Amino acid sequence: MITNRYNPLIYLPGLLWLFAGVKLLLKASLIVYESAFSFRFLFLLAMGAWICASLKYRYILSRSVSYQSELAYQLTTNAISKKNYIKRTFLSKRTLILIAMVSISLFIRKFINYPVILFFIRLSIGYALIKAVITYFSKFPKILSTRS
Repeated sequence: MITNRYNPLIYLPGLLWLFAGVKLLLKASLIVYESAFSFRFLFLLAMGAWICASLKYRYILSRSVSYQSELAYQLTTNAISKKNYIKRTFLSKRTLILIAMVSISLFIRKFINYPVILFFIRLSIGYALIKAVITYFSKFPKILSTRS
């Protein structure tokens, strides 16, 4: 594979999604350790969160992943400039959706005292972000193999 000078810029959105997803999954796992509910109940709830995360990914994040992959491809083929790539990546509606999803799930604990609901919300958003990262990074061989 040919190294590309834009690799850090291309990796950055995926790494941000990964960081946010892992943070939410860790917060949800803390609820499992501190919870008075049975593990079996939380396991069933986690399966429901996985289904909900699949829907969130399919209807909210899949377009963001494909658009971000297209932007990365355009950057590697020099169809757009670095400045334009950064502007379209980080100052966009997709970034606002990501920030809203993560901030709602992290700050909602001040308003919800029921840990099962927090567990479900954090787990479903975390799973959706991890699924987006896996899809985004799986498209990398096609993106990074272009010559710069």
